[in-house]
Amino acid sequence: MKFRAERSEFTDAASWSLRTVGARATLPALSGVRMEISGDELILESTDLEISSRLVLPVQSEREGVALVPGRLLGDVVRNLPHAAVEAEMSDDRLHLECGRAKFDLRLMPAEDFPTMAAPSSDVTPATMKAEDFSRSISQVARAASTDDHRPVLTGILLESTEAHLTLVATDSYRLAVRTLPWELHTAVHALVPRRALDEARRVADHLGSDVQLALENAQATMTFPDRRLTTRLIEGKFIDYRQLLPESWERRLRVNRRELLQVVKRVAVVGEANSSATPVTLHITADAVQATAGNGELGEAEETLPGELEGEPLEISFNPRYLTDGLEAIMDEEVMLDFRDPLKPAVIRPTDGDSEGEFLYLLMPVRL
Repeated sequence: MKFRAERSEFTDAASWSLRTVGARATLPALSGVRMEISGDELILESTDLEISSRLVLPVQSEREGVALVPGRLLGDVVRNLPHAAVEAEMSDDRLHLECGRAKFDLRLMPAEDFPTMAAPSSDVTPATMKAEDFSRSISQVARAASTDDHRPVLTGILLESTEAHLTLVATDSYRLAVRTLPWELHTAVHALVPRRALDEARRVADHLGSDVQLALENAQATMTFPDRRLTTRLIEGKFIDYRQLLPESWERRLRVNRRELLQVVKRVAVVGEANSSATPVTLHITADAVQATAGNGELGEAEETLPGELEGEPLEISFNPRYLTDGLEAIMDEEVMLDFRDPLKPAVIRPTDGDSEGEFLYLLMPVRL
């Protein structure tokens, strides 16, 4: 193996590949990045057996070959390369890197120990999603997914489709986010995809700004971009019947400026968090105003009022401030609607203009005081 690459392109490619290297790998080979020269392309692959990545980088090659480079060492090297072209050559069990006046001699791992990477089936037709739609949808729902690995089903995002729409759903049992998009394949799918994999794909979509090819199979999902792809195992288990959690009606509806409410909740929550991280923010909602309060008197209290329009009877309801701000930040409309039934029933946050945001809602459990 021998090749020459631009420093910025090589660094970006290697750094991205390191994101799917096994952090606590039981197999030594999983801690490495597989590098292969094929024609005038450098192919970088890595996996932690849950998520696999593959990136293709055009280079000037002189000799083909395969090398398995220790991931942590490769990361330390590329982060400190000077601004010059990178030249690499493999000799026996060593990879020699030169960049400007810097020279590195890296000991390689046995390339044959690296597991075979799963590729999407040619029988599966992928759906094409615009980068902005894909990224926005994942950002909206991923915040509601659980981070508790003891409940693996709730750490995923459900992708479920009818003939015309794709619905993304996530919940940690305290809040629920649902986003619906047009679905071009007109085929039914049902897949529980790890949030971590979709979050990584979202970062790529933001970075490249290119369409995403999404292929869903029985046991894996693949997100393909022009120069790279991510493949992940699906989560086994039955997701909750989220439709049973969605209120069929509301008794009170609040229309309020989203940014103003978001800033007010963040401000009063500062005092609440000083008392206890679990201190809720209480909304006192009347016909034309919303008063937010927090704190229990031990270290202080805070309150602030902003205008709002309420349909229905006045209401006093409390929420975890982080969960509430997550829901408000998921929407970009100037105004939002908050639908309520009573202080002990879930509230629903949704954009006022469905056409600008697509079909999105964020259900939030109140806090009992």
